[in-house]
Amino acid sequence: MPVVPTTAYSQAEDALNLARAMVNDASGAVFTDAVLLPLLNSAYRGLQRELAENGVSVLIEQQDLALAADPATGVTPAEISDVSSPQLPTDCLVPHMLWERATANSSDVFAPMEKFTSGGGMLNLAPGTCLRLWEWREDKVNLIGATQDITVRMRYEKILPELTQGTDPVQIRAATDPLAFATAALAARSRGARALAQDLLGAAALATEELIERYVRPEQVKGRRRMPYSLHRRVIYL
Repeated sequence: MPVVPTTAYSQAEDALNLARAMVNDASGAVFTDAVLLPLLNSAYRGLQRELAENGVSVLIEQQDLALAADPATGVTPAEISDVSSPQLPTDCLVPHMLWERATANSSDVFAPMEKFTSGGGMLNLAPGTCLRLWEWREDKVNLIGATQDITVRMRYEKILPELTQGTDPVQIRAATDPLAFATAALAARSRGARALAQDLLGAAALATEELIERYVRPEQVKGRRRMPYSLHRRVIYL
């Protein structure tokens, strides 16, 4: 009886084995896991960038952060960073949207916060009952502060954890081919096989494009056709 997979994600070893096969080292005599894993992680990061630049939402995460008012000042923290409490999510690359609500009013809906983009630092406003504004600068979320405990809902672009062993899941669905092609290209280039590396890079780009199309196509709910050149609309002047 066939074994039912427990996850929809493939493993790093799937991409590693395919990469070895494409550089004629299926046995792993030269390109062991230890040699290929840094190259696979480089391809992994590149694929994440391609997906993010094409608006693929697979890399979007959302977390709720509870900001407590300081007993001494009566104001919540003025930043969410790598060293603040609560801390910026460790997998956060850049925040996209923030919402807020009073922590005590857990039945209320989250209200959207306005992103401050004028530059020159956050406005010098007195803290109120709500945070209202936020700014992303110097790798941290800057806030005005509030006079009550606030829960902030943050939606952000995340960074996937690096792959450290063959059994690690690749957290992008159907990504074995683009990752394997790109990894094999880097491996070939490291051995001076530039022609093979160039060919594999082309295959990786095509596989990446096809993967992006699979993610994006379900969101295109309305089909469109190019207007034929022979069509001339009738213009009526009033």
